[in-house]
Amino acid sequence: MLSLPEKIDLDIYGTGSHKAAFESHMARVVLGNKEGLFFITGVQAQLAALKIHCERAGSNRVAWHVSSHLESAEERAFEALYGLERILLGSDPRVLRNAEEIEEVLSLPPDERPVAIMIEVPNRVLGCQTYTFPQLEQISAACREADVKLHMDGARLWEIEPYYQSTSGKTFSDITALFDSVYVSFYKGLRGITGAMLVHNDPTFIAEARVWQRRAGGNPFTLMYEIIDCERGFNENIGTFARKRDKMVDIVTRVTAATERYRTEGGCRVVSFEPEKPTCCQILTVFSGFTVSELEAARDKVQEKMEVRVFERLKGKKTVDESMKGDRVEREQKAEDGEQEEQKVRGEKEDGMHEGEDRRYLMEWMIMSVTGKINTQVWVDAYCTLCEELIAMKKS
Repeated sequence: MLSLPEKIDLDIYGTGSHKAAFESHMARVVLGNKEGLFFITGVQAQLAALKIHCERAGSNRVAWHVSSHLESAEERAFEALYGLERILLGSDPRVLRNAEEIEEVLSLPPDERPVAIMIEVPNRVLGCQTYTFPQLEQISAACREADVKLHMDGARLWEIEPYYQSTSGKTFSDITALFDSVYVSFYKGLRGITGAMLVHNDPTFIAEARVWQRRAGGNPFTLMYEIIDCERGFNENIGTFARKRDKMVDIVTRVTAATERYRTEGGCRVVSFEPEKPTCCQILTVFSGFTVSELEAARDKVQEKMEVRVFERLKGKKTVDESMKGDRVEREQKAEDGEQEEQKVRGEKEDGMHEGEDRRYLMEWMIMSVTGKINTQVWVDAYCTLCEELIAMKKS
């Protein structure tokens, strides 16, 4: 699967032998499609794909999950720049819409149903919860029967492939074959500097994507430096995700068992995970029953005792992307009004981060190459010590 270039040249406005070889390798060898196009960002790649599906169908109506990156982290570019109208799949960003509910949207009258549906495989907001392969097959078949295109937000497809391999014996090509178009990212688990790719089986689709890429300002003089680093990241990391997933499963299993006895006054586990069993090397840790200040104080004590920092930053009720948007608003406000006192900042920063309110906080994290080398017992001891510190606070 490694991408090993014969020649590295300077592509000029999208034209170059190395760039073309990298796109072809990703599309054909790795993802089982005929054509690929490198983009500087996933925002450009996904919106180009959805816009083309809409133009070909003569309608701008699309659908995605309420937790989608397009919904909360792109300043409504789908509407402001591309004129898309969206239907939300579900109303709760913490619940994955099931295949039957998607079929309900597909059963709408032709003039009301979307022409394309985008699903995220896996869903980052839900701790990388994902559909089983049979569920993906069901969704794909339903879309094709309704003549609705199915697009994959595969930002973490690299990370989730071992799940489909272990549960259904399926490869990247098996997964992407269920979709009409697929986007993948190179800067997350693959650790490239920045970049994405859109793949499709129709060369004319990719030709149209090139037009939208230029319209969006995504066709600079050269992309050589980004492509070289993305290729490096792919080659270094593509073979690591199965063992990273195994490591995450081991950590979650052992931490869950070791911390089972630590519960809040209401009987809720102090430490839990979403999903309960990891699908890949990324997950959410949930801390319940304590305020942010208490959690941070306990974390600092664990660090003093063990030289281990259990978490860096906690999330409240809002999704990660919604929190990022809140951070941007906060920075803009600071620039206009000057520094605000810390308590006020925390109160306005994120819904669900008020002291004492809905004492349930999340940490999004993943196993990377360096953390994968740490003995699992370190995690177990750190989480148990954190729980002991929190319980001791309550008693005192």
